[in-house]
Amino acid sequence: MRFATGLVLIDAPHSALNMLGIDESLPDRNVTRVKTFRRGGKRYPYVSPQAWRYWWRFTLKEYFNWELSPLYREQKQVFTAANPLRYPDDDVFGYMRAFKKGGVNVTVTRVSPLKNTPLISILPERSSLTADEGYASRHEGDPVPYSQEFYSTVFKGAFSLDLDAVGRFTLVNKAGFKNLLTRIDLPSKREPPAEIVEEIEGLEKLARELRVKKEEKEWIMPSEIRKKRASEVIKALRVLTGGAKQSQYHTDVTPKFILLLNVDAGINPFIGDIVFEENGEIKFDAEALAKRLKDLRDVIPKGAKLYIGYDEGFVKSLRWNMTEISKALEENGIEVFIGTVGEAVDEFVREVEPYYG
Repeated sequence: MRFATGLVLIDAPHSALNMLGIDESLPDRNVTRVKTFRRGGKRYPYVSPQAWRYWWRFTLKEYFNWELSPLYREQKQVFTAANPLRYPDDDVFGYMRAFKKGGVNVTVTRVSPLKNTPLISILPERSSLTADEGYASRHEGDPVPYSQEFYSTVFKGAFSLDLDAVGRFTLVNKAGFKNLLTRIDLPSKREPPAEIVEEIEGLEKLARELRVKKEEKEWIMPSEIRKKRASEVIKALRVLTGGAKQSQYHTDVTPKFILLLNVDAGINPFIGDIVFEENGEIKFDAEALAKRLKDLRDVIPKGAKLYIGYDEGFVKSLRWNMTEISKALEENGIEVFIGTVGEAVDEFVREVEPYYG
């Protein structure tokens, strides 16, 4: 069991990347709020985990030619095709779909191999949030006042990609482990619906074409496909694209600082206050990270490195000394690769890919 874990910092110097919407509590109903949450006695802007995942999906489609799973709607439910052999985003981002027709009563679910936190502002609301007062005046009559919040902050987010789960689908009749609809799910005492039989046959045909290895309780895609999907998920961070209000605030959401590490356990060592705010400044605690990684040395693969990628201008603006940070980690026995964000991502992918053989 191996997880590709990471932490990203996204610079948002004048941004409104994920909006809550109109504040219905105010009488004029013309105030658009950004999303915030409370921690202790302070409030912090954030980007929802769903929004970050949407950016990730869109980036994989635009830059890596992923064919995204189509969406279907029935009454109040929206679901994808639940076909992870054909659609890599079904594989990586997970799904749930119910088949209930003509004696078939099966729900297939897949726990996402890719897990991520929200993107949370390191700076609290009081020091990062601004209200932009304006007027809509491109119409006849009096201008209409409005107010829109935006912020100047740095967002922190962490993720973990389960390398074992990518391209590997279980058939256990248990929530999250019943990944695929197969012939064993068809009723034995009545004729199953033709469209469900057709769907199962299509899945089986595709499995043969892709040379999927079928075992009693799981199907496993060829290692080359699994490796390609996992590596592209990580590479997509280099060109991450998305965010609300881009026409007005135009924010580059590619990470300006990144930490990457392979871990042989479902642990993300970067979740916690390694990067934090102190008296209005953003700090990096290399000693705390070094001690945490030393404590986890039993689950860090032999030969694995900590990859640090950064944008020179960004770390200068924070007054971080990357030489000192790297030295503090190496003095505690942590092998470090340090370079640009792109270089760190590429080198980390080179360490990930051999895991698939």
